[in-house]
Amino acid sequence: VIQAELLETLQGDGPFTLFAPTDQAFADAGIDLASLDTPEGKTALTNILLYHVVPGAVPASAVTECMSADAVNGQPLAFTVGTGVMVNGANVTIADVNTSNGIIHVIDKVLSPSDTPNDLPRTAQCTGIHTSLVAAVIQAELLETLQGDGPFTLFAPTDQAFADAGIDLATLDTPEGKAALADILLYHVHAGSVQVSNITEGMMLQMVNGDNTTLSLTTGINGANITLADVMTSNGIIHVIDAVLTPPEDVVEDTSGDTVASEDDDSNLTTIISLIAVGLVGALGAVLFLRSRGSDEETQKDLSELGIINNSQPIAATSYATQQTQQPAATVDYSAQYAQQAQPAQQVATQAYVAQPVQAVQPIQTVEVIPHPVAAQPVVAEPAVVRQWTDEGGYTWRSMDDGNTYWWTGTEWKLYG
Repeated sequence: VIQAELLETLQGDGPFTLFAPTDQAFADAGIDLASLDTPEGKTALTNILLYHVVPGAVPASAVTECMSADAVNGQPLAFTVGTGVMVNGANVTIADVNTSNGIIHVIDKVLSPSDTPNDLPRTAQCTGIHTSLVAAVIQAELLETLQGDGPFTLFAPTDQAFADAGIDLATLDTPEGKAALADILLYHVHAGSVQVSNITEGMMLQMVNGDNTTLSLTTGINGANITLADVMTSNGIIHVIDAVLTPPEDVVEDTSGDTVASEDDDSNLTTIISLIAVGLVGALGAVLFLRSRGSDEETQKDLSELGIINNSQPIAATSYATQQTQQPAATVDYSAQYAQQAQPAQQVATQAYVAQPVQAVQPIQTVEVIPHPVAAQPVVAEPAVVRQWTDEGGYTWRSMDDGNTYWWTGTEWKLYG
């Protein structure tokens, strides 16, 4: 006080309230009076000392929770009342030492004008309009997080904003509810210090919960208006907003629909291939039928080129004519199929074709069953999906139009019940 030339000031009429740090507090603060014995040092020391003086007499009994007062140097002091009285985080170890011109409260810490009184939660609590926010922070077990070193930027919805959003803390007092509440609250916190003067139009901020928000000079943050900006705290900045921000919903890809579509596509592809095959069979059969109307020598040559008979084995004209008369449909519709399936028919080359004319084309008869599987290919008999949903446990279900219910095991749909 003497070095800062404040002795005469503190001997004035007053009254004053002096928060007096102990010698140990000065030592802990690292204040070296010798190094401050310069004009600049004296100015800095004066500013520090006057930050410990409040005009008027303020006894400890007059201090209330969240009370604030301006020191003689114009900087604010914040008070906390718990088991004792605290000012800017310094404990009042001895209170109400009365003097002729005021009151002295002994404290265990040197107060600095650069100090901000309280952290984010404490400052929000003291505003009187963030009761719901503070209660939500406590319920979501985020108090310690927001009391951390930071710096953080907190966009703080008012009590009215919580009411407008319909947030009922009682219904969220479950493990799942607390997780959802924490996600909402952390969507209001940015890891870093952002003052209003730093905001640009369309500026993106990543919030602590991992989602992004958009800032605007006209519409605030995600459409919520900033009603009070740049409230400084010991570990960040508070911007008061008039609406609760809602995190974007996570997009969960539903691959079950793709699976159904894929199965339908496969079924349609199989049907198309089958129809094309039948068409080719019919076309080739017609060609062979027309060619079969030529001479026996041409027929023998054609069959020889296909590898069905040996040129050294003549074909009896009556044998082929008999077959043509008895089974014209087989010759017209499926001769080409016989030619395509030359592999199973290779055994005929080791037998006398004349002796077994009918047996040589026996494989053709089995082709008559082809239309049946082709007609049955469209999946018309399978039940259709009426509804598909995912329950709270993460299981996916399907309700079918035949009354059955299936659930997805991770590899297949399994009948339930």
